Amino acid sequence: MRRTLVLTCAATAITLTAAVPGAAQTAWDSPPLISHAVPSGASLFVLAPHGGDLGGLLTFRHAAGPVGLGYRVSVTDENSSDGIAVAGGIDISGYLSRGVEDAPLDLLWWSGVGAGFGSSTVVTLPLGAVIGWTGRGTDVVISPYAGGHVALDLRSGDGDNINLGGSLDLGLDLGLENGWLIRVGATVGDRDAIAIGASIGG
Repeated sequence: MRRTLVLTCAATAITLTAAVPGAAQTAWDSPPLISHAVPSGASLFVLAPHGGDLGGLLTFRHAAGPVGLGYRVSVTDENSSDGIAVAGGIDISGYLSRGVEDAPLDLLWWSGVGAGFGSSTVVTLPLGAVIGWTGRGTDVVISPYAGGHVALDLRSGDGDNINLGGSLDLGLDLGLENGWLIRVGATVGDRDAIAIGASIGG
């Protein structure tokens, strides 16, 4: 059932990408939603992206934790019209350190490549770092994290074709006793964005 839902969401996003000409470019890399506790499988989010308006985001990872590849695609409304904005990308990440200064903190790096599609195409190459911690209570597992990333944008069309900016990334994965994993991520700075959703497994 979960796999069918994931495939249906992915097919819908791809269909929208092919069928609807986008009119704005959303930043695929914000919020990154990459942490020391990122789950395997798919997650679905309500997304308010940089460069776009409210929409949906689907992410998928082969394995839990930051090591390995992740994939994402988003479909959102455009800020300034009734058009559709589409973005997608692939990320790769890994540990820099586990247990920073003898504290239960994990430090990791991430990068990737992706694009936003609309009146012009923007290809984005991000590079970031994240530090996170996990605490366990009676009925909940809480995993907050924070970091930052820089992003190089390569834009087609007229005007400034190359841009480099930096942003602060924040997030929280909240595992509940009933099995739900609630996920929240936000970016502030050059690429303001917020996503709220849940893991739906693999």
